[in-house]
Amino acid sequence: MGSEQTGTGRVTVFPLTHHWPDRRCLLAYTTTGHFGTTAIVGILPVPELEHPDLLAVAAAHHAQGLYGSRGGPDNACASWVICTGWSARIGGSGPRLDIKNTDWHLRLNRRIELANQTYGHDLLHTGTLTLNDSELMKSALTLVR
Repeated sequence: MGSEQTGTGRVTVFPLTHHWPDRRCLLAYTTTGHFGTTAIVGILPVPELEHPDLLAVAAAHHAQGLYGSRGGPDNACASWVICTGWSARIGGSGPRLDIKNTDWHLRLNRRIELANQTYGHDLLHTGTLTLNDSELMKSALTLVR
């Protein structure tokens, strides 16, 4: 897809072990659109970490078994990706950085319309996300270094 998207708002950054036991990436979850109905889940660029396809990670975690087949496998995988971001924001254990208000930039690689609303979202955008504030990016990187 390759388009660019920018926004300002709450961003939750967290590490994800996408393949047990040691393959990790650093994710960011935010929302945009009218009432935040578009979920943004992006991989923060960390040179020494992998940048996996999030839908492939979801498929490997059997997203279709969890979210059903309505809307097809991409829909189930998108729901899993959204759940991962939303869950990191609302609680759980482990390191995370919850930034109340910051500017961000997404290099979009996937856009998926959901068959059913998932965690208040009807659309998912994935790609590479960066925080415009260099100090916040440094803080985010400490979650995986």
